[in-house]
Amino acid sequence: MSFLDCSPSVFVIGDEYEILLNLTDHGLVSLRVGDAVYYEENSGALPTERTVARIRLPQSALDAAKSYEIVFCKAIERKAYFSEFEDPETETFPFAPLPTEGPVNIYFTADVHYCFESAVRAASYFGDDLHLLIAGGDLGEVETEENYLEVCRFLASITHGRLPILFFRGNHDTRGRLAERFTDYFPADGKRTYFSFDLGRFAGVVLDCGEDKPDAHREYGKYNGAAVYNGTNIFEIFRRRETEFLKSLTLPTDKPLLAFSHICPFMTTRTPGDVFDIERELYTEWGRELERLGIDVMLTGHLHEFILLEPNNGRSILPHTFPILVGAELKNKKSLGTAITLTENGMTYRLTDEELTVVREGYLPFGK
Repeated sequence: MSFLDCSPSVFVIGDEYEILLNLTDHGLVSLRVGDAVYYEENSGALPTERTVARIRLPQSALDAAKSYEIVFCKAIERKAYFSEFEDPETETFPFAPLPTEGPVNIYFTADVHYCFESAVRAASYFGDDLHLLIAGGDLGEVETEENYLEVCRFLASITHGRLPILFFRGNHDTRGRLAERFTDYFPADGKRTYFSFDLGRFAGVVLDCGEDKPDAHREYGKYNGAAVYNGTNIFEIFRRRETEFLKSLTLPTDKPLLAFSHICPFMTTRTPGDVFDIERELYTEWGRELERLGIDVMLTGHLHEFILLEPNNGRSILPHTFPILVGAELKNKKSLGTAITLTENGMTYRLTDEELTVVREGYLPFGK
């Protein structure tokens, strides 16, 4: 019996990979990649009293080795002196880095909301030619640890531990009893769920709008029926910090640049003036910074409807100078996502359903 609950997830963050391991028992774990060994970072004391392990390593190391070996020693008893462990067990996974030439095949899925089987079938569009999975939030819920495991099993059923994943938080991932532990399970820059990335022949930034309504909304906390400001949320402060991050950010200038966010900051709602129409001034700043960075395309979800928002289209609530794909649908418990073929000059997009039918398609050239 394997010491893993499911195949690992190889997340992209910065110029590193973070490999998430869901263990079936407590123990020591490490990764062997080529001649190097990588451990969990914990101020020198290797963790054992947990079943979720996250190990970082340079993308260049895993890309060169094209495989990684997990070494696990089940804990018999960890104590102050002479801790005892069982003999090492190992499991090896092949890994396919993004191709260095030719097109890159990417599948974007979001707003799955537990329709996992449908989403897995839709994401099989490229078959064995898939190079990267982008998981854009609201895949499940975060009430229990089992909820986190369900999301990890979903990711594993698509990538099998062999492909990189660009993963980011949705607004439903900010709700629930264990929402505060999101960064214990999934990639973050410290506790920041927004970050830049540099992956092969393209780069970009992952943004996080947090919740979709004002912090003072009664949905987020109440005492005896009365709404409590900042009951469980301080996303207005969170977004201001994120704005400062954007202002300080630089990205490569010699490759396509993509931006991602679960909620589209430039179309937070279809109905201007409703409860979801928030942070216009702040999101306008985000637009200026993304324009400064030279973003070519933005991908978002949240609205459960595929929408192409061209620059200055008149439908977006706020202006933007780059095209935006709202790239995921959820209809009658059927999940649709977007198959993307990326080159240095542009990207072909195809909205696909679980029958692998192409529902919408088009091409977006890059501006550089």
